[in-house]
Amino acid sequence: MNKQLLLCSVLLAAMGLTACGSGGDDDAPPTTPPPVVQPPEPATDVPSSAIVSVEAYRSYVAGLALSEVAEPLGLDKVTEAPLSETSEPADI
Repeated sequence: MNKQLLLCSVLLAAMGLTACGSGGDDDAPPTTPPPVVQPPEPATDVPSSAIVSVEAYRSYVAGLALSEVAEPLGLDKVTEAPLSETSEPADI
């Protein structure tokens, strides 16, 4: 009798766990895949808008992403970095 009771309880537990394992909701709307985000194109040259003032140059340089594999920036448009004799040096 004990063996039958044990066998029945094991079978009931197995059936209960099997019924709980579906995990799907049939009424839920189908999900759309997330949009593919393309990485921004790496900069190849310093834009002329970045050398019009010290603040523009500072914000451009501070916004550059660090990369070990990117090509170096071309400095064809830059004759010299903008300077200011009155403003304090800032961390980049």
